[in-house]
Amino acid sequence: MDFLKLFLGACTVLAATSLGAAGVFAFKRIDKHAFALIVAFCGGVMAFSSLEMFNQAHVMAGDVVALSGLLIGTVSFLAVDKLLPHAHLALVGATLHDSKRKAALYVGTITIHNIPEGFAVASAFAGASALGGSPALGWLVTMSIALQDIPEGLIVSAPVAAYGVATRHSFAWGVFSGVVEFGAAILGFLFLRLLSPCTPWALGFSAGAMTYVVLSELLPDAMQAENRMVALGAAIVGFAAAFGFGALIGF
Repeated sequence: MDFLKLFLGACTVLAATSLGAAGVFAFKRIDKHAFALIVAFCGGVMAFSSLEMFNQAHVMAGDVVALSGLLIGTVSFLAVDKLLPHAHLALVGATLHDSKRKAALYVGTITIHNIPEGFAVASAFAGASALGGSPALGWLVTMSIALQDIPEGLIVSAPVAAYGVATRHSFAWGVFSGVVEFGAAILGFLFLRLLSPCTPWALGFSAGAMTYVVLSELLPDAMQAENRMVALGAAIVGFAAAFGFGALIGF
């Protein structure tokens, strides 16, 4: 039953990403102001979700594990984020057209971002199970991530299309980023069920990874807009929306 809940959660985030990616058939690029509002709202949603995962890690295992997991997740994702562009450059070579190279780097970056998000879904459901079987935390994290996966799917596919990739291929790349997230959720959950003591570490790690994404990418991108106060308001609305969803499901 626990795996079924996780599977449904993983399907939810995959469907959300695919739905967003399908928007590329209607839009080829995103206005910079709309982009700022989207990423700011997503940043607020993910910030609340990250806070809740960190809190659950603290409840389950105390200060040291929660803080250590948070730091490991943040530093690990910082390292991956810094190494990924260099790895892509080595793979694609200098002869690849610059716009296509940028598209490859963009897809790779967003896709690697989805690994900790999928793992966050896994650790949240595993953590809910370890806390007594309530799926509330799992669904809170799932819906928080799904909310930001809808615009993220479009954010993946639309710029890729703008770089000159065929629309259907751009859509496929957006869906692929969701497939990676789905796989990370399934494999992460199975791993944590076998090694349940790792669950609080996974919660802390996922909280750290998501915090890195929010602070290093989503919010800075949003604040580059001309009207920063509007972007800040969107972030607060996102945080409040995630809080409201948590209250709605009784978390």
